[in-house]
Amino acid sequence: MKSQKILCAFITALLCVTAVSCGDTSEESTENSVSSVSETESETTTQSDTQPEETTETTEISETPEEESEPDTQADTSGNVSAYGTTADISQYIKTTEINPPLWKVTDPETQNELYIMGTIHVLPSGFDGLPDYIADIYENSDGVAVEYDVTQLTSDIRALIAYQQMFMYDDGTTITDHISEETYQKAKEYFESIGAYTPELDQFSAGYWNNQLENLMILRLENLSTDGVDSQAIAMAQKDGKEVVSIETLETQVNALSGMSDELIDYTMNEMLDDMDDIDDYAEELAELYDLWAVGDVDPMLAEDLDEIDELPDDLKDDYENYMDVMLYNRNQGMAEKASEFLKDGKNYLFMVGSAHYAGDKGVDDILSDMGYTVEKIQ
Repeated sequence: MKSQKILCAFITALLCVTAVSCGDTSEESTENSVSSVSETESETTTQSDTQPEETTETTEISETPEEESEPDTQADTSGNVSAYGTTADISQYIKTTEINPPLWKVTDPETQNELYIMGTIHVLPSGFDGLPDYIADIYENSDGVAVEYDVTQLTSDIRALIAYQQMFMYDDGTTITDHISEETYQKAKEYFESIGAYTPELDQFSAGYWNNQLENLMILRLENLSTDGVDSQAIAMAQKDGKEVVSIETLETQVNALSGMSDELIDYTMNEMLDDMDDIDDYAEELAELYDLWAVGDVDPMLAEDLDEIDELPDDLKDDYENYMDVMLYNRNQGMAEKASEFLKDGKNYLFMVGSAHYAGDKGVDDILSDMGYTVEKIQ
């Protein structure tokens, strides 16, 4: 199983908080920061009496890798080599121009309260022209947006950001080397060192965190792609318009999903991903295919192909992967549907926006709401 299959499949479901740890990969900023972990300087802590009593100095994959480690390369065109590796232009693979993203109207048959639920994608090609007018009209008539998690709560509050990053740190005295194989650890460490991103403090962070950073670095190597996705744009628009922004999930739920793989599965995934680091064109093509599916509102294939490939996993990891699916997707789908039901019962008029893979298959948010007795209509 190619590691990018797992990663790309969940870009559509994963995760609002990854926006905090990704830089903008638009054309204007190909050599930008990963900002994958916000560095917390000791003087920053001492200058503010609002900081927590204990803070942890965290590792930053900085805007420019350390001078002695920075490759003497630039990434002006697709196929060149950036500070993070060979690049690929995702616009070469995107085929869809007309945007009709997945959208449903959910009606409570007892109260006739309505809620529009929409599938989003958390990354977008540069130059994205915006959502269609009919969705803009739904937004205009709403009281606000309900998103997976309002990331501005992190970006505007250093204490929240520190707490978020501490959630990814081992608190039992172990380090990354106690959770993944020496082979995988050395591969990842050498890659981080090659871009000036490794410090010993990084060893305190979880395997899930390391895996997430490798994925972020893959995304940063895609030209004409922005991590300012549909959710982020909706949050910014609602804040500008004075509308409500409601988080559907807690930060803990998002972090648990990012850390949902077993040590054995994450070791396998990281090792595969590191071996596939040079396959950036394949990664761009996979992600472009997912964008095209989102753009035409076709969610089921987002999940079907990935589930088919479970047979390619080693037998001893198949149960781990199914457990991961529960944590990453199915359990969250249930929670999202319950939150939508709560909004319907309370008559909350929000535009409900979660990653498109949360509607894929027969355990999607739309299916769960239908099973709850609501009328669910796909908007074509």
